[in-house]
Amino acid sequence: MPSNFDMAARRREVVGICLKVFTEKGLSVNTKELSFALNMQNAAIFYYFDTKDELIIACAEEAAFRLEEKLIAPLIKELDKPDEMMDKLQKKADEMAPLMRFLASAFTSPKYHEKLLPTLSKISERYKHYAENFAKALNVPIEQIEPYVYIGITAATNYMIFGDNSFIKPQFDLIKEKIIDLL
Repeated sequence: MPSNFDMAARRREVVGICLKVFTEKGLSVNTKELSFALNMQNAAIFYYFDTKDELIIACAEEAAFRLEEKLIAPLIKELDKPDEMMDKLQKKADEMAPLMRFLASAFTSPKYHEKLLPTLSKISERYKHYAENFAKALNVPIEQIEPYVYIGITAATNYMIFGDNSFIKPQFDLIKEKIIDLL
């Protein structure tokens, strides 16, 4: 019998692999395809998750965590170089766009929307935290940077979903100008 640690580690591995498959093929991928990607028998996936819906929710939560961790958190280190910071954000957004499109499809699906509201709420609660970190790093009151943090998150999200530079350039230019002004 596997230990709780082994079970949790394997469950995380299952989520990671399935998230990759969902990102590439969409929500309609069947459990047979997921099991194949996991190198498992078809029913074995249900050892870790009661339903495919439960797996999709776990994958959406993981996608949200990865997007935050790789997009928003690293920006503070680049504040002293606003042009480089925004360029890195755009490059990372390009790289992570498929993950955001999967997440958006899960959040907007009537089947999963209600179950993912707590995840969406957690994400939006952390926006204030990021604004506080940016304000502290810039040594300014939060009110001076908070709207720009929100604009940046919204612009990057739209860019990753729609893939059009026109969704990001005006907002990113505005953010760069504000950071330069605050520096």
